[in-house]
Amino acid sequence: MNWHSRLLPPEGGTLNTVVENLLRQQIATWPMLREAVAALQQAQYKEFSVAGSKVRAQFNPARIVSTAAKVDAATISKRPCFLCADNLPPEEKGIAFGDRFVVLCNPFPVLANHLVISAREHTPQAIAGNFSVMLDLACELGEDWFVLYNGPRCGASAPDHFHFQACARDGVPLFTDFENSLTDDSGGVDFVISHNYRFNLMAFAGTDRLTLDNWFARAIEALASMTNSDDEPMFNLLLSYQQGHWRGFILPRGKHRPDCYFAEGDARLTISPAAIDLAGVVVVPQPDHFARVTAKDLEQIFVEVGLNDEQMANWEERIRRAKEKSR
Repeated sequence: MNWHSRLLPPEGGTLNTVVENLLRQQIATWPMLREAVAALQQAQYKEFSVAGSKVRAQFNPARIVSTAAKVDAATISKRPCFLCADNLPPEEKGIAFGDRFVVLCNPFPVLANHLVISAREHTPQAIAGNFSVMLDLACELGEDWFVLYNGPRCGASAPDHFHFQACARDGVPLFTDFENSLTDDSGGVDFVISHNYRFNLMAFAGTDRLTLDNWFARAIEALASMTNSDDEPMFNLLLSYQQGHWRGFILPRGKHRPDCYFAEGDARLTISPAAIDLAGVVVVPQPDHFARVTAKDLEQIFVEVGLNDEQMANWEERIRRAKEKSR
């Protein structure tokens, strides 16, 4: 796979500065991205209170490509991978992140400065062995950014090609709701199950990279055990780096798409939640669906695709038992 012709020359400075230069270059030279960024700036929003927290519905017609993507094995096997170097649009360029990854601009943005951090090799979407890369990305991009991972059965439109995404952190309700809620200066990991929030999630924080990496592996192993998953359990993941702490959210899933996605007539809502949606910016690509979506609809979607309170308590207990065994 030839990435050499796709990579812009390396430049000095922080990753944040290099990425800003990439965004400017791509907007100037790639018409598809330029039009998409302009359209995002004109996006329509409706704000709701869902279980006491703010949620923004975003009318974004271009995202129908991802929202309605068919991700079954048969469909994936028949289409060219759009994250492989040989299949990118001619204008699309990237920058290297280490030896294994390339930073690209997302041509279907949901948030400002929307990036895709893609593996150079065509390998399946699986977080095992890659969480430390996510920690590095969040740290090097800086406090104005966050990094996300969508599991292969939880919103990743390219489950056959490993990738992260990164976006501007501003305007994402989840980060505001949990601002400075967790800190751990002892070198350990502080984590808590959400209570009375719109979506059952686990928030975590820590300062030591290796400790976090080991804790995360145990947490996902416990989730797989609790949900009887033979492979990677269903979850979305968001991570930021603030004031010397990594702060993240594991959002475990019960299913990929809610019933309303498959309904008929006025009951149908083309909403397929992934990490950004669960974080409080819900993409609605169909104009009539955007017009009629309600807070009650969104609350039902969040409950339906997540895990219940009993499952979350079970998961938390398994993590704590695993920690005791690792001592």
